[in-house]
Amino acid sequence: MNITIVNGTEQKGCTFAMKELFLCAMGDGHNISEYYLPRDCPVFCTGCKACFFRSIVVCPHSEYTVPIWDSILKADLLVFASPTYVFHATAQMKALLDHFGTKWMAHSPEKPMFGKQAVIVANAIGQGMGKTAGDIKDSLDFWGVARTYVIKQALFQAKWDNVSAKRKAAIGKRCEKAAAKINSKKRVTPHIKIRWLFFIMKTAQKMIDKTERKAGRESTADYRHWKDNGWLDGKKPWRDK
Repeated sequence: MNITIVNGTEQKGCTFAMKELFLCAMGDGHNISEYYLPRDCPVFCTGCKACFFRSIVVCPHSEYTVPIWDSILKADLLVFASPTYVFHATAQMKALLDHFGTKWMAHSPEKPMFGKQAVIVANAIGQGMGKTAGDIKDSLDFWGVARTYVIKQALFQAKWDNVSAKRKAAIGKRCEKAAAKINSKKRVTPHIKIRWLFFIMKTAQKMIDKTERKAGRESTADYRHWKDNGWLDGKKPWRDK
């Protein structure tokens, strides 16, 4: 299995340890590509919209973003790991995800995403892991990722060595459960929520194009992307070749 990992911090602390527990549960023999933020994408999206109107390859930060996105496309499993900073994912994680807004279903999603699985690893000393996971899951869902599993835990400690053995064991069991589900799937199909989002976005594309045409404007790049893939004419990215 090809696995792409995005770490929301360069610190090898609690989040890193939880991610390693999950990888251990997945077993050996996987091809792993791993990125650490902000090292591997030290820039913020500037809102130039080049990716929306043209392609992510013309993004002013493409030297960072394109290799990561290419790795995501090639992966069977995505792992996003982030500690909780003020009830949310790290700023550097958000900065990376902002660069891929054009890949949301509302715009120009990529067909391979609808056959992928993902894991989100999040922790906090106290509260906020749900929002941290949510920050990441929003992008995964709207990219079309078929199945996403969340491993989150309040640690009540700032250092992994101080986390109780009982709590570590509980995290380990969650990791094993998620790994078992992932490894057992011979054919990955999208969750009902992902299918629902796809059909909502399909309807939206048709409505937007109708409005643009009525105003005498050309179809948007997003509409042309959906049309070229046949998704406006009955094809589905998780079923049709």
